[in-house]
Amino acid sequence: MINFLITVGLSFCLILLALLVFRYLGMPVYRVEAINIRVLLESVLREMATSADWDVFIGMRIHQDPELDKIRQQCAMLAEIEMTERAGMVIFSEKGRAQLSEILARLGEYIESGEQQ
Repeated sequence: MINFLITVGLSFCLILLALLVFRYLGMPVYRVEAINIRVLLESVLREMATSADWDVFIGMRIHQDPELDKIRQQCAMLAEIEMTERAGMVIFSEKGRAQLSEILARLGEYIESGEQQ
């Protein structure tokens, strides 16, 4: 019985410590920057981006920068029509590659203007 009480007490202390750490340090946050999107789109155009990389980009909203989230949404809509997956790699049609190049150019202008938040 004493071992049980010690185990419960130590477990409670460990959970309380973890909660306090998260409370004061904050939860980890995944933050996408414009340069990360540029690198991904360049990889897609070279047909070197994995479907996992693409899924992470498309699947997570970019809360800190509405302009980058708009680009993410455009890429997601484009992927619905123009993208295929081959051997775990993301492949776009010629029309899709042309539209991705336009998005990449706009993103470059956005980065150069320094408007990122």
